[in-house]
Amino acid sequence: MGDRPYTLALWRVQPGREREFVQAWKELGEAFRGLPDPPGEGTLVQSVEDPQRFYSFGWWQRLEDIQAMRADPEAAAMLAKLAALCTEAQPGAYRVVATAAGAAPPQRP
Repeated sequence: MGDRPYTLALWRVQPGREREFVQAWKELGEAFRGLPDPPGEGTLVQSVEDPQRFYSFGWWQRLEDIQAMRADPEAAAMLAKLAALCTEAQPGAYRVVATAAGAAPPQRP
């Protein structure tokens, strides 16, 4: 179950810089697409109760791909840009250890 690694990060964005952060996160995705072994789809979510709190996550083919991304100068610069917009940044690599079945998400019109 835990073969596919994920990156997951908590971002606490400086007040008033939320839009700038979202734009920088999208730019990070563009940088990731240029990697030799890019990740799968990434997702950024924002807390409804605390608009300065964001989480991002996405899957990668191999843990080595995450390590290579962190060593890539462009990706590292983009991650630093994101962190500079935050009061807290906690990125990490994870593996799935369990899942629970549920309803499929609704389709967007």
